[in-house]
This record gives sequence, structure tokens and C-alpha cells, in this order.
Amino acid sequence: MKKNLVSIILALSFITLIPSAIFAATATSKYALNEQTKECSEFFTSDECIDCQFPSGWQIIEESQCPTGYKEIKKNSVCLPKKDSFCCTVQHSGANGDCEDVVVNEVEQKCAFVEDINKCGKLPQNWKQAEETKFWGKACPSLDYEWLNSPLNCAVKIIEKDNNHNQQEINNSDKEKKSNISSILGISAVIIIFLTILWFFLIKRR
Repeated sequence: MKKNLVSIILALSFITLIPSAIFAATATSKYALNEQTKECSEFFTSDECIDCQFPSGWQIIEESQCPTGYKEIKKNSVCLPKKDSFCCTVQHSGANGDCEDVVVNEVEQKCAFVEDINKCGKLPQNWKQAEETKFWGKACPSLDYEWLNSPLNCAVKIIEKDNNHNQQEINNSDKEKKSNISSILGISAVIIIFLTILWFFLIKRR
């Protein structure tokens, strides 16, 4: 019984460590040189979920250590996560992708990206932003979920923008009308005053 219990615990531990092991295998590093400053540094390179580039002036080398004559320093790669369905699904290998815009439909078991979650006033029925997971951040909750081939359209927000634009045009038009009316009233007042003065002047001459 104890042997079986130990075997189960070891099996669960192994399963838990699989993502980390895969990531460790894909997260390789390379050395690069800066000929101008005579410096050398080890850089993290791209994997399937992160696109990394060396800073300007640095060139990759084949050696696994800094060559003689170069000062070894700590320099970071310029890395950007990829907005990719594979990288935004739980249990994927590699680093976390750019998954802020992942939305989930648990009823239909589907996942999708939106162009910008912050600009979505309201998602379509049954869709919601992906919840935060322990290891993968905001991600599609299951490998069994189907990903949409194109971004999910937040049509409601687009309509709201159009309405706001039309309302702004109406407000501007009202302001112009009020301004025109004020101008007409002002001119009319000046004409009335002028005619009144002229009338008094003619009365006095008689």
C-alpha cells in the first residue's frame, strides 16, 4: 500500500514538472560580442512563444563562453511575447505568450483573441476574458477548446464609438446654431439702436 502511495506521489510530481522541463529545454542561450566596446554577454534566445533579439551592436558567436580579450557583462535580450494560440493555452511548452487579449466561451468550448480587450465595451454572448491561471497566466483553459481562426469582433464597442461620434457632431451643430442666433440678435440690436438715434435726430430737426 505504501509503495503504491509513493508511486502515485512521484507520478504526480513528474506531471507537475513537465512544463518546467520542456521550457528548460527550449529556453536556450547564446553568447554574443560587442566589437565596439569589447564586451561579451550571454543572451536568452527565442523560443516558440517569445521573439528575442540582441541589442544593437551585438553579434552572436558560436563559442559557449566569452573569448579572451572581452569583458563579460550581464546584458538582457530584447524579448517580446508572441500573440499565438499555442502560447496562450494551458499546458503549452515554452514561455508565456502575449495573452492579455484572450477570451473564452465555456458554453461552446472555444477560445479566441480580440484586437484589444481594453477597447471592448461588451463581448458577444457567452464570451468573457480568460481567467488568470497559476502557471500560464491568462490562457485558454483546455487543450480541447477550439480556437477561432480570426479575432473575435467587438461590434458593440464600434457601434458605441459611432454613436459618440454622431452625438458629438450634433452637439457641435447645436453650438454653431446658437452662435449664429447670437450673432443675428447682436446685429439686430445694433440696427434698432441706430434707427432709434436717427428717429430722435429727425424729430429734433423738425
